[in-house]
Amino acid sequence: MVKIGASILSADFGNLNEEIKKAEEAGVDFFHVDIMDGHFVPNISIGIGIAKDIKKIAKLPVDAHLMVENPDQFIDEFKGMDYITFHIEAVKFPFRTIKKIREIGAEPIVALNPATSLSSVGYILGEVHAVLIMTVEPGFSGQKFIPIMTKKIEKLKDIIANNGYDTKIFVDGGINVETAPLAVKAGADVLIAASAIFGKEDIKKAVKDLRESALKALNE
Repeated sequence: MVKIGASILSADFGNLNEEIKKAEEAGVDFFHVDIMDGHFVPNISIGIGIAKDIKKIAKLPVDAHLMVENPDQFIDEFKGMDYITFHIEAVKFPFRTIKKIREIGAEPIVALNPATSLSSVGYILGEVHAVLIMTVEPGFSGQKFIPIMTKKIEKLKDIIANNGYDTKIFVDGGINVETAPLAVKAGADVLIAASAIFGKEDIKKAVKDLRESALKALNE
């Protein structure tokens, strides 16, 4: 079963409580919250306070995606989150970062930008809950899926299987009913979507269509 995470980035922040409830009723598996600092990525999104408010509102697990420089200094602020995602490009000592995340009771996920090699996370694959493969350049919602990233997902799947790891593969960026099957066929366990969920008038139908497209790919 492929899981679906709803990225808050495309939600209507003026009606955030309602948006979260609609997504929960639609059957998403968790919420993904992008924290951007305008330095690591060329955009500024929500801050720590709003992320904590989302955690209070949501009945489902919440993943805080730290798209920031020096994420280590912010980890303690996200205590209570279920997952904390950090970028391998932003840390000098990933084992230390993983340890800090586990110390506050969250599961660590390591993210890689599209051009970042899988070799950068080779030694920590068995230490993290999941690897998040970015299938767009991070920073903005609504971008197009980069097709060559399916090769990266396939390679990561093989590495995980060959080493006997239980590490999951998350995919984020340009996920919709057309690209979800590509990611799933390549080996994705979890799909994160923003505009394909919150950008639709009927969120329940959007999630249903996305899940069906993923399941169809699994059965082919």
